[in-house]
This record gives sequence, C-alpha cells and structure tokens, in this order.
Amino acid sequence: MKLFKSNHYYFPIHKSSPIIDTPFGKILMELKVADYNFSNTNTDPECLRLSKGSTLLSYCHNKFIAELVIGEPDYNIPNQMDVDKVYAGVWRIKPLINNLKCIFETKLIPKNTKGLVSGPNSGEGLDAITFEYEENQMTLGTEDGLTLINRSKKNDLMANQFSSFNHESPDAIIEYIEGYTGLSVQLDELDKNEISQIHFVVAWNKNIDENDGSTWFTVDMSGDEILFKEGLK
Repeated sequence: MKLFKSNHYYFPIHKSSPIIDTPFGKILMELKVADYNFSNTNTDPECLRLSKGSTLLSYCHNKFIAELVIGEPDYNIPNQMDVDKVYAGVWRIKPLINNLKCIFETKLIPKNTKGLVSGPNSGEGLDAITFEYEENQMTLGTEDGLTLINRSKKNDLMANQFSSFNHESPDAIIEYIEGYTGLSVQLDELDKNEISQIHFVVAWNKNIDENDGSTWFTVDMSGDEILFKEGLK
C-alpha cells in the first residue's frame, strides 16, 4: 500500500485480478500507459485484502506507481429505490517522470451480446452507460470531465494539466468505448510525484422498470464516499 493510507488491518494475498463479475458479464478495469507499452491486464500486481473485504492491487513501474482498490462501497439512495449489488474501483497513480500520459478504461465483456442494449445515460457530474438485458439493468459511471477539472483546481487528487481545449469542451475528457461497452478517461499531462485519482462505479438490479433510476443514482458517488467503508485516505 503505497498511494493509499489506512488505519485498518490488511494482509497480503496470493493473487487477484482487476475484474468484477456481474450478471451481464465481466467488468474489466484497465490502465494503459502507451509510451511504455504498459497495461495492468498483462502485469502481475502485488495484492492485499483489506479489512472490509476489498482488494488492493499494486503495480510498480520505473516510470510510475499505480494502485487499484476494488470493493463493495456503502451507498445511500432513496427508500423507494433498490439495487442488488454495487462495486467500485478506485485508481491512484503517481508518476515518477513529468508529463506522464495514461488512459483508464472500464468496460463490459458481455456474456451474451444478443438482446443486450446499452447507451449513454449521463447527467450533471456523472458520465454513465446503462445496460439492459432481459430483466436486468446495470449502470457504469464515473465523474464527468468538468468535475475532474474542478478537482484539479482544488488540488483534490487530480494533478493533470488540462488543456485549453479541455476547459472549453470538458465533455470530451470522458469517452464512450465503441458500442457503449464502457468508459475511458485519458489524462495527458500528469505532474511528477503528484497522486491523481480516477474511479468507476457499477450497480445492477432485476425486474427493471423503464422509469427506474436506482442504478444511476447509486453510481453517482464521490471518491471519498467509495473509500469511507475501508477507512482509506
């Protein structure tokens, strides 16, 4: 544990992966650093089990350190809403060089594409995709581009130097992966030795109603809300 801090107990485990199993298929959380031909999906991390059941995966490269926490956060939605499961992945990255470029991608590898429907479902502060399959609904979300820019201004775990284009068109910072299978966040100028954080949240339920917004409201979470359960700072 190099980029997170915790007063709770944790212990090493032999192996884990950046994958969340869902009724729709597997959600894959990938970090790409193209300049150094790095993908965490091709790299064996050091793994820890945290006190409330989450997993921390740590990747050490000579140009950066990256860590990913995957777990089931506490959530708060109106009483009339309901979800079956909620998972979140929180990335932190610390460049050891100037102007590191990286891409965070979280995407669905579906069990079955026949009958699967997906599309954008973004709102204020949240970029999201909602999937529907038979009687199941699932939403995948992350903070929108304007939220990331505002976090950088506040030095809130966002050390990317956003361009003038990003400020003019913050919606372009978050991209939908082809076919609305996932979300991609590209950071092009990360400052040396400064930690930045990106997170993704996924929630699903059954017996969907076309007007049911339970999964959308559930994934609209901040990084602090996600990490609170495990006591991570």
